[in-house]
Amino acid sequence: MEQTASHPIGPVFSQVDEQRYQELTGLYIDGKTDAAQEAEFQELRQKKIAARAKREHCITQLIKDIKEQDISFAELTQAGLRVPAITDLYSDSEILKAAKALGVNTSAKAAEPSQPKMSSKKREVKGYIKSIQNPDETVVWRAGPPSFLKEEGCLATYDQGQSVDRWLVDPKDEQSKIKFLQKLAKKQGKEPNEEQLGDISAEAYAKG
Repeated sequence: MEQTASHPIGPVFSQVDEQRYQELTGLYIDGKTDAAQEAEFQELRQKKIAARAKREHCITQLIKDIKEQDISFAELTQAGLRVPAITDLYSDSEILKAAKALGVNTSAKAAEPSQPKMSSKKREVKGYIKSIQNPDETVVWRAGPPSFLKEEGCLATYDQGQSVDRWLVDPKDEQSKIKFLQKLAKKQGKEPNEEQLGDISAEAYAKG
């Protein structure tokens, strides 16, 4: 079998990074991070996003080389390649699309990313605010606003009296929207207008 081009995938985001990220995520969701921890959390978040992008790019390029050289899946397995080494990355990744093109039968279990072992007391909180740039990033507004709200112009948009529904996971969820608008009103020192309230009545907003 002809040797494929080398596309090393370095440990850009290590297991230690992942464990620390999970710890800080729990503190961040509960609003218990200080300024230094918040900065570390945001740095790790960007590092994780960059690591995912790099990994996706490297693996997609590797698959391209394999297809161009017409290497069969049987040859790959004979060379010692295991399916999980490719597919246990991210269920929505380009690698799964490429694997299907090669005729690889991947199971849902194999495609799930491994998760580090955490304390049994760790609880998962579903966020109602999302980042426009990274929609998969959802959070709950605790002690302070998520940093991406300022970075993406949400606070300025609110000050201008425009709708901020784009930052809601589900704009039709009345309770989440009221909670979000009340947080913004307290933060920015002004109540939402009719356009920002949308279908929510002033009475419903006041009751919270």
